[in-house]
Amino acid sequence: MAPRLGICTISMGWHASHTLEKKIEAAKDAGIKGFEVNMIDLFNYAERHSKTLTESARDVADLCRLADIEVFAIGPFDHFEGHPTTPLSERLNSRAKEWMAVCRELGCTVIQTPSTFTKGADGDDAVIVGDLQALADLGAEQNPPISIAYEALAWGLHVADWEESLRVVNLVSRPNFGLCIDTYHVLARVWADPRTPSGIRPGGASALRDTIDRFRKTCPKEKIIYIQLSDGEKMDPPILPGHPAYKEEDDATFSWCLYGRVFPLEAEEGAYFPLEEILRAWLLEAEFSGWVSMETFHRDMYKESFGPAVWAERGVKYWSRIHRLLQE
Repeated sequence: MAPRLGICTISMGWHASHTLEKKIEAAKDAGIKGFEVNMIDLFNYAERHSKTLTESARDVADLCRLADIEVFAIGPFDHFEGHPTTPLSERLNSRAKEWMAVCRELGCTVIQTPSTFTKGADGDDAVIVGDLQALADLGAEQNPPISIAYEALAWGLHVADWEESLRVVNLVSRPNFGLCIDTYHVLARVWADPRTPSGIRPGGASALRDTIDRFRKTCPKEKIIYIQLSDGEKMDPPILPGHPAYKEEDDATFSWCLYGRVFPLEAEEGAYFPLEEILRAWLLEAEFSGWVSMETFHRDMYKESFGPAVWAERGVKYWSRIHRLLQE
């Protein structure tokens, strides 16, 4: 079976008029069959309709069913492991249980959990692994069981690359705890640099080759729950003081992510990542047959005129371009 195309709902527009209902309709019209529901969209739906999150999830599940769209993941369930102030029991009994109830109502069995970037979060292996084991165990108790897809963010405090996230997955050692891997976070970590005129880190080419080679040798395909795809817009000028995306307190990869993260191979919008080899390794050589989610973030998403239909159509267009590239 070939990989299946999905899209993250937050990647279909950020304007108040870009409602979840419109995103479902746009995905249906574009032929997209899978949704990674971002909790922000569900919060906004609940607020607009004066409903609880679980009631809203039930509504959205019905709308997706009518549109023949499968909700394959919800996220991001962030800032969980090693939280510096909130006890684990509180994180599990309040927030995690609510998310799992929402997951059930959506008919979904995956919660995406990014590596934490909370300042002061505990980086001790025993704490990180213990917290994530408890989360996975809670998911395993649900009916049906819920899996945790752990993603390394390029600006993560303690886990910032896919190899470290795989190490954590192996240490957690739970059948319902696996990986979410993302082209943006991998390349922004080892190859790209939005702070330089070239947009490339010194030694980036060899670092990328090495990490792809290690993926081929060390990453069990059964540990990959789903894959996210996006590209980076080359910054001209670079993200330095004076650039509209620059924030002194934020890692440049974080600022860039929210400003110019475009669809894979979208050269028309400045995309410049060398994606061919990583796409070949992840999609073809690993024989991946699960969900592939287009997850992009762009400043134009704030504009009303760039509505859900625009992003859905672009997602399908560049998914087709990926197919052509890999066939060649």
